[in-house]
Amino acid sequence: MVRCGVVILCAAAAVGCSPRTGSRDNEPTLGAAPDAVTASRTLYRGLPGEPRTLDPQLADDTYSFQILGDLFEGLTAEDRHGQVVPGVASSWTVNTAGTIYTFQLRPNAKWSDGKRTVAAEFVQGLRRAVDPKTASGSADLLAIIKGATDITAGRKRVDDLGVAAIGESSVQIELEHPAPFILQILSRPIATPMHLSTGQGSKGIVTNGPYILVSRIPNSLIQLARNPYYWDSANVAIAEVRYVNAESEATELREYIAGQVDLTFTIPMPDLSRISQQYGSEVQTAPILGTLYLALNLSDPQMRNSRDLRQALSMAVDREAIAQHVMMGVTPAFALVAEGIHGYTSPEYEWSKWSREHQLTYAKSLFERAGYSAKKILHLRLYFNRDEGIQRIMVAVAGSWKQNLGVESELISDEFRVFLAGRKDRNRWDVARLGWNADYDDPASFLDVFAHDNGQNDSGYESSAFNNLIDKARVEPQEENRSILLRQSEQVLLADYPIIPVYFYKARRLVKPYLGGAEITPMNRTYSKHLFWKSAS
Repeated sequence: MVRCGVVILCAAAAVGCSPRTGSRDNEPTLGAAPDAVTASRTLYRGLPGEPRTLDPQLADDTYSFQILGDLFEGLTAEDRHGQVVPGVASSWTVNTAGTIYTFQLRPNAKWSDGKRTVAAEFVQGLRRAVDPKTASGSADLLAIIKGATDITAGRKRVDDLGVAAIGESSVQIELEHPAPFILQILSRPIATPMHLSTGQGSKGIVTNGPYILVSRIPNSLIQLARNPYYWDSANVAIAEVRYVNAESEATELREYIAGQVDLTFTIPMPDLSRISQQYGSEVQTAPILGTLYLALNLSDPQMRNSRDLRQALSMAVDREAIAQHVMMGVTPAFALVAEGIHGYTSPEYEWSKWSREHQLTYAKSLFERAGYSAKKILHLRLYFNRDEGIQRIMVAVAGSWKQNLGVESELISDEFRVFLAGRKDRNRWDVARLGWNADYDDPASFLDVFAHDNGQNDSGYESSAFNNLIDKARVEPQEENRSILLRQSEQVLLADYPIIPVYFYKARRLVKPYLGGAEITPMNRTYSKHLFWKSAS
């Protein structure tokens, strides 16, 4: 998934660690409680893809975020339920206008080299994140900070960012307008501090989170150990974490069944029914704030110049069949912003309430009006990351288009890291399978993706009406008016059809019964520091 989310590689080098083979010492049999539970026991977590970077200011993909959440911590953090709690900052105050936040750092907050974490390092990290020279794919998350948008656009200097260090222990952040969701944004890797001595992305990276990087073997293993200098190290129950980089979701599942993984990242959709029957008590599922969609390549004249074609393709996709028979239980999406966003209801396509027969009749008329028929066949290249479940989705999409419109599709897939780069090259595809997981509980987390200044706008969508609404929403102080502007912007986006929403995400994974603290949160983040071994029964 891309940050899906959502990535430039700057990986730490492996430090003399060999791949594991066979079973682990003192491992329990499947489903059994361990004979002995100790703080030194190693946790094995599945990861069905290779993180592209361990640089927090550069990360913008789901797998990188997973590791970085263990290695770094921002001014704020999230508890195991997904609620914002103090992080490196022990407390904060907000001015009466709701635009200036002042954070007090913990006196015992330190880096993994034992040096104290100081306010200037947060200023440095935030400035680096918005610096156009950094080219961060997640810089848009910080657009709410005063001056950030002008800096990323090259109109202001990084020193003009609305952040300041007040001595060593206080960080002040000024916003363009009131935005309570800034506290959730500040818990993300993009907002973590930058070590003033060593920087990030170097060999043997210095971290400030609950874990340190011990070793990394690309496409194999990432080993972490508890950071003894972390301010809350005494409450980090698991001393060692190893992320097993499986080549696919299917491989991750096999390793779980074999007792080689304690917690999976997901469950392959084709196996969900069988696994639920066999390991029901170990299966976790829950809706999350995310949407799978297809991006249409608007740099291609045939796609850019015909709204009729784009709408016909959207209407022809059988979302209900994909939701029920391919993804088994997800909710079909007729809007971009995921269901469950606080205080917001998305507009939906008017035709979403039509009968399927009416939808297809209208889609065919649009398709013919766009100039395509049995004599002039449309050929499309469908691009996606290599994964059995995703391939089933793309086969279903191609089947819908073939059956309903006569479209001929070529399916092209790449390994995840290659795909993340390939999706930026619009010469390679006509339609790309993408997805977005909310970074914070607000519709802007989805809609900002398609703004003119967002690096994640892979379709190349450009609309002055949409951009004007988004820009107004960014500076609108009244929440009610802001919500109206965001809803209007989503209406414009949907009416232009640069994307095809397919379904809203539902997380699914396996958790061994002896592992506690694992909960699926709305943003689907599970930090290793919250996990623990249950006592043997």
